[in-house]
Amino acid sequence: MKSVVIGIHGLGNKPPEKLLRSWWLESIQEGMVKAGKAGPDVPFDLACWADVIHPTPLDPFIKDKDDPLYLDEHYTAGGLKKKEKASSLMADVLKYIEGQMDRIFLNDDLSINFRNVTDKLIHHYFSDLEAYYGEKCIPAIGQDCSAREAIQHRLISKLEQYRGYRILLVAHSMGSIVAYDVLSELAGKYPVHTFVTIGSPLGLPVIVGRISAARKSRGLGILKPPVPECITESWLNMSDIRDRIALDHTLADDYLENSRGLGVRDKYVYNDYEMDGKPNPHKSFGYLRTPEMADVITEFLADGRGRIHQGCRYLFSRVFAGIKAISGVVKPGRK
Repeated sequence: MKSVVIGIHGLGNKPPEKLLRSWWLESIQEGMVKAGKAGPDVPFDLACWADVIHPTPLDPFIKDKDDPLYLDEHYTAGGLKKKEKASSLMADVLKYIEGQMDRIFLNDDLSINFRNVTDKLIHHYFSDLEAYYGEKCIPAIGQDCSAREAIQHRLISKLEQYRGYRILLVAHSMGSIVAYDVLSELAGKYPVHTFVTIGSPLGLPVIVGRISAARKSRGLGILKPPVPECITESWLNMSDIRDRIALDHTLADDYLENSRGLGVRDKYVYNDYEMDGKPNPHKSFGYLRTPEMADVITEFLADGRGRIHQGCRYLFSRVFAGIKAISGVVKPGRK
């Protein structure tokens, strides 16, 4: 069975699709080289959806920083800056803050408390998410539908394109919300071997509340949302402790195990992305080149190649056994 790594980007306008795809792949390959795991080319594709909300992409050739299409953060190779370990004290403090946010903004039935406040926060900081949850559009698929449906369609199309492949799905930022929704609602159609979320806001109370409301509308009760059934091996959530979008860094306490007993594994990583000396620990390129990501992708691809080799060995052994059996029955010189 062939293997493929599929990415889905996060919020905000993006450069042209072809360029963004190449930058994601360069980031992945850079991380693998630095980790000493460079090997065969990584089979990679990207689900791009920014044009659903932003019809004109960012232009890497624009020099005017005041131009709305100016691209202020492009892919650039990481430096040799020493990796900073996540402070255990800071992790404990964030864990406490996460618990307090849940208690303040989520009711016992997982409905959202202070809805006006959370709606204003989404409007101010996550305009793409506001569009995803409500705005109408006329997408490229040629029919009138919500932005949510149009954005989900981009990922569904990729999953359909690679039906029958072993899939590692890497979802950044708001892309992890889109991916979770798609995998939960279409679980039986698109099995995903490994799901990796990077810089994900899936633990924020407003997001957990939205997902829970959708589940209740389908008669699925008020329990915490589960790991999607279509994930067959693992869900790994990576976050940099400095990432303000992934403010709730631990998803294991927000999402229940699925029927396979698979829960979320949370892992702190160091995002080394910076532009002109200014760090951005939320940037996808920095997450994609972490040694932890290199480990996941290397293991995924190696396991896939191992299964192919195992299948070939089995096939050859059966063919050889058949030839041997025939040669024992029909000996030379006999008719």
